[in-house]
Amino acid sequence: MIPVEAGWKAVWREHPRIMRVLVWSFVGALSASLALAWRAAEYRREIAALRAGMSGIEQVKADLALASDAKRLQVTMALAVRQARTSGDLHLSISVDSGVLHLEQRGAVLRSAAVEVGADGWERAAADSIPIASPRGVRRVEEVLGDSLVVLSGGATMYRGESSLPVRAGSVRIGAADLRSILPNLKAGLPVYFY
Repeated sequence: MIPVEAGWKAVWREHPRIMRVLVWSFVGALSASLALAWRAAEYRREIAALRAGMSGIEQVKADLALASDAKRLQVTMALAVRQARTSGDLHLSISVDSGVLHLEQRGAVLRSAAVEVGADGWERAAADSIPIASPRGVRRVEEVLGDSLVVLSGGATMYRGESSLPVRAGSVRIGAADLRSILPNLKAGLPVYFY
């Protein structure tokens, strides 16, 4: 059995460039993590100094403002779901997390379908890339193209596709039979609630 020390020496002798790159990468990563830790400590000291200069009421207001910013998206999504359920108009509601689409009117579910919602990603356009966000909030049907594609406001699409392929970023994939069944109801301006 070869001692570990002799093994490292042999690797260093046989591959000196690779070993130098590894050592410098380790040193760079270590220095970057130390710099980030130092900046984080600096930020914590600055926050403590700012909070020390605040009165008790100002501290409570700052804490409430931070908490409200963190909860704002959840409240927006809850309001969108409530509006979708109480609205008397025909609409689609799509649960992004559970992957379920409902065609609803006046609180009644007319059709349910399993869907897959694409995560955030990038789309290549000419010589550039465009960030595409996963749809959230309220979108509207802009155009129905044939029996395979529905264009929504904000650049999102709903399309029929194979489940063996990954879902396009910022889009909704639905089964062919489910899309055919809801197509007669999809008109321009129809609200689509993502929550």
